[in-house]
Amino acid sequence: MLCYNKPMTITILGAGAFGSALGKILTDNHHNIKYYDPYVYPDINLDQATSQTDAIIITIPSAVLPDFLADYPKRLKALPTVLASKGLDDLNIFSDFAQFSIISGPGFAQEIIDGKPTTFTASAPFALGIFKNEQVQIELQDDPLGIMLCGTLKNIYAIGTGYHSDSENDSAIFIQHAHAEMQKYLEDHGANPHTTELACGIGDLIATCTNRTSRNYTCGVRLREGKALSEILSELKTIEGLSALARVDRENYPLINEVYNHVSQVD
Repeated sequence: MLCYNKPMTITILGAGAFGSALGKILTDNHHNIKYYDPYVYPDINLDQATSQTDAIIITIPSAVLPDFLADYPKRLKALPTVLASKGLDDLNIFSDFAQFSIISGPGFAQEIIDGKPTTFTASAPFALGIFKNEQVQIELQDDPLGIMLCGTLKNIYAIGTGYHSDSENDSAIFIQHAHAEMQKYLEDHGANPHTTELACGIGDLIATCTNRTSRNYTCGVRLREGKALSEILSELKTIEGLSALARVDRENYPLINEVYNHVSQVD
């Protein structure tokens, strides 16, 4: 059994901004960090990056994660694994992971790297044990599905908020209604609606919908300006809310439908 208070070797899958930010937290907590990322570290393969590792943190973009896990080694599925990627709507791809949990919250990568305080919601004590310190607070909620859905939906709603950004009143009302719709979505899909009241829910929703550097928010602004979707994608590269729109349930969710219609009109 792992002792969270002792240094561990932890492999982070994905060395992008958020993966690097989580690596900074874990390094501060005296853990030994290894990365797997064929773009950032092309000379390090998965076997090398996970050799003698004690745990796995996943920050691979959600759009490519299912394909990546299709050939994922069985030995790694036995390790404690924390999903930190946002944008998924189905946890079945982790059904054969022995020690799976999820972490999510309003943590912007650069702010974490700069040492600013943040709070995450985690579905299991393991994440609390390895991430919590003076900078990072962890709240536990045994609702991995709800935590995951909050991280997916908030990106969609951020696009909608950006679309309404010409009026602060409209933006505020949109966020208020988005939170209510998020609660309904979780309840309808078998998750705990109260999860939306935590950092992974209302905290991340407000942070993403009001941060002018958010790619999803900026996407909404560009849609309001009449920019073509191809032009927006060329500018922003990755827009998690767009890929989420293609997967989530839109029936009976007016705000999700509204965002979908805005996107469809310029596609």
